[in-house]
Amino acid sequence: MNVAVTEVQVTRLGYAVPAEAAFDALYRDAPYAFWLDSATGGRFSFMGAAGRVMRAWPDRIELDGDVLRPGVFDWLAEALRVPVEVPDVPFGFTLGWVGYLGYELKAECGGSRAFESVDPDAVLMYVDRTIVFDHAAADVYLVSADRDWISATAALLAALPRPEPVGPIHAPEVRARHSRDSYVEMIESCQEAIRRGESYEVCLTNMVSVQADIDPWHAYRLLRRQSPAPYGAYLRLGDMAVLSSSPERFLQILPDGTVESRPIKGTRPRGATPAQDRALRRDLAVNEKDRAENLMIVDLVRNDLSRCAVVGSVQVPAIFEVETYATVHQLVSTIRARLRPDVSPVHCVQAAFPGGSMTGAPKIRTMEIIDSLEQGPRGVYSGALGYFSLSGHVDLSIVIRTLVVRAGEASFGVGGAIIDPSEPGAEFDETVVKATAMLRVLGAEFPVG
Repeated sequence: MNVAVTEVQVTRLGYAVPAEAAFDALYRDAPYAFWLDSATGGRFSFMGAAGRVMRAWPDRIELDGDVLRPGVFDWLAEALRVPVEVPDVPFGFTLGWVGYLGYELKAECGGSRAFESVDPDAVLMYVDRTIVFDHAAADVYLVSADRDWISATAALLAALPRPEPVGPIHAPEVRARHSRDSYVEMIESCQEAIRRGESYEVCLTNMVSVQADIDPWHAYRLLRRQSPAPYGAYLRLGDMAVLSSSPERFLQILPDGTVESRPIKGTRPRGATPAQDRALRRDLAVNEKDRAENLMIVDLVRNDLSRCAVVGSVQVPAIFEVETYATVHQLVSTIRARLRPDVSPVHCVQAAFPGGSMTGAPKIRTMEIIDSLEQGPRGVYSGALGYFSLSGHVDLSIVIRTLVVRAGEASFGVGGAIIDPSEPGAEFDETVVKATAMLRVLGAEFPVG
């Protein structure tokens, strides 16, 4: 299945446009649309609507009414083999596929299929026109092979109405898949497996949900105000929506074969005062346990990338850096490599999926431990979200700090890394800290008991 694209046209408007107002006016009511929203810390954001939609289930792929055999990564690698003339632009997405890869796709990456999610294993939208926001230059680009669309969209952007103000959401009481007591017992089970030598680190998670009818666009507007993040995203996918404020890059792959991953391990809440905030940052920077958690994932990602990389090209240019976001401080490291010419970007993603910061190490055995404890699927959570450009550029975030909204329900995952010295009660408390952004949007408190 190939999509015919001969030449991508790019028009630069030469002036800034408010991205939220643009989405509200152009795509709010579209059944399939996206906004890859670099609300803070990134230069470019992208938005648009779907031309075609791929949905993947354990036994099939659905595309334009056709049912194809399963195998998302092989299908996507083939779908990206499209002849295209890519213009010289400073951004990476020049049309292609946008969406998410859910955690249960680990079954295509050496893991087992322990659970089936209520959501598709993956949803990817083919995008043949996009609006690009250059936050650094205060400029906007229109990208498409259709000049008529470029002209019409430029006219619409020049006269945008203001969106209506967004008010608070007051959701009913939320519930967790695992209570505090059961989550603590799960942590202790992880530590027993670690002491038996089955794992070094287990990234255990919980799932929080609420029964309520929530307007996903309304909720995303709240989320980006309260918890702006470099890998924010809003995906409207028919009967579901994904609202993300992720701070974590899973993989970026450039057309020249440069690969970068920036795993996060180590979290502190923001302080109530500037002095307390600085003290929490300092503690995170030097804490032996947090650095150990981070280092184990760095080694895992190095191993994942080495399977696809030119020998000797895997490097760690930055390690144990503290980054600060609206609700938390995080410990971040950077791993880079050079992709071998015989490996496609899609299969590099497959080799590294799921992200090691969401599994633990060693990956395969640790995912088996996770499957035996968590009692349900992770779904979209713990997977990856972003784009696969026709140019060969790939940029994917880790799906954390993310709400999934369906009819009558919303849910999000939250978790942390368990190692031998972990204190179970403190680990549960860390999950409550990480849930802050989503709970603020819902107007709810973390469930007790």
